[in-house]
Formats: sequence, structure tokens, C-alpha cells
Amino acid sequence: MTEPVQTFPPPLQQRDEQRHHDEEIATPVDPAAPVIAIPSTPTDGVEVSSEIPTRLLPSAPRGPRPVEAPAGVEISYEQFGRHFIRRVLNLQRVLGTIDAMLGPSIELGPIGAGPGRAFASVSVVGRFSGTDGVEVPADLLTYAVNLPIDVTFTLDLPMDTLRFDAEVVVPLRIVVHTCAPTGIRMEIELPTESEFKLDIHPSTRRGAVFQKVTGLESELRRFLLKVVRTELNKPYIQRVLCLDMDTLIEDGWDHLSTYFLPQSAEDRK
Repeated sequence: MTEPVQTFPPPLQQRDEQRHHDEEIATPVDPAAPVIAIPSTPTDGVEVSSEIPTRLLPSAPRGPRPVEAPAGVEISYEQFGRHFIRRVLNLQRVLGTIDAMLGPSIELGPIGAGPGRAFASVSVVGRFSGTDGVEVPADLLTYAVNLPIDVTFTLDLPMDTLRFDAEVVVPLRIVVHTCAPTGIRMEIELPTESEFKLDIHPSTRRGAVFQKVTGLESELRRFLLKVVRTELNKPYIQRVLCLDMDTLIEDGWDHLSTYFLPQSAEDRK
């Protein structure tokens, strides 16, 4: 029996920045600069890059970031929620989640390509490398993530079979939403075809000639976008992206309680 996909209501509407101005500070960003600078101070024990390559920077509105209060200082529920989200889904956890959920490889095809999708068929086999990324200033917690893939395209033509190896980097944007009553949902926004980094290496001279005269790169970009979209739309991926915090805490409560409940008579002294 197929396990039902866990879903949550649509993302909550973004909070009014002005109402919480006394709790937050805005990070200045110069959109004209080729490299965007952000504070290099480590966040929650994780070192954050001090620069964001331009191709990683999403076109999201730049918004405020919460100010950390000293440990033990009483804060509002609103502040607690913001800090909790940032600590639970910090950069390293998000990158590790993406690496684990995608696994080591990806395969798709053969799929028709060319005029009428009947001229040729394309298959792809790819191996994922470890992701990297940075947090970017936005109204919601947002990460710009690079997904590197070593890809082999196999193009079956009526009279020949050509193979192309390619180095691919897929720039993703991960936006963290909160959902009623206690849900956290990670939204993965895909790039456009032109935003992919794609370096093609034909395995034969015929392949190199074919690449030049046919505009093969644009066709492979369209195919690659389809591959990534198909993979990220799989039900198990959607389950990973939706977290019910109440259920997670309830299921893990017996283990969590060992950290603060007495476990023996000695502990009760």
C-alpha cells in the first residue's frame, strides 16, 4: 500500500515587518554589486559564508533578520518561533537533508527529443555531489543552494548513438514556511533553463560536431530541467519537505525526556 503524502495548509501570510521592527534588524544589500556581502558572524554555531555568488542570489525581497537575545533572557512567543525555526533548519541541516533525500544518483529516460519528440531519444544518468550554499536575506528563512551533478547524456539517433559527459550545477532556492498548527514546510524553487551551469564534453569528434551544428545545449537544458523537476516531485521527496513538529516530538518524547527527567533514585536527590 502506498503511504499517503503528508500535506500542510498553504504557507502562513508573511508577518508585518514594521510591527516587529524593535525585534529585528535589516541587512543592507546592494543589488548592483557583483558579489553580495552579508554578515560573516557564525549563526547558531554554523559558519556562514561572507559572500554570495551572484548566480546564487534569488530575486526574493530582502527582509529583516531576527536579533539573538542572550541565553536565558525571556522573549516573546514570536521571537521564540523565529529563533526556533532558524536553529532547527540551519544551513548545515538543510544541506544534509537535500543530500540524503536525493541519494547518490539519478536516472531518467529514454525520452523523445527534437522535432515532434520523434527525431531522437535522450537518457540521462547522473551522480550527485555534495551540496553547498548560503543563507540569503529575505522575509522568510531562505537558502541559496548549489546542487552539483556529474551527468552522462546518451542521445540515440536514427543512425548513431552519441554520448556526452557534462558537469552540471543546479542553483536551487530553499524557502522555509510555517503551517498551522505546528508544521514546517521547505519549498524548493527551481531555476530557469538559462540559470543552469552546464559544461558539455562530447566523447567523440562526431559528438562535438553534432553539438555545434544542432544547438544541442538548449535541448539538454530543457531535458535536465525536466529530470530535476521529476525527481523533486516524487512523493517521498514531498514527505521529507513537510515536517509536523508535534508528531516528531511526540514520537521522540521518550528519548528526549531522558535529558531532563530523573532516571534513577540517585537523580532525585
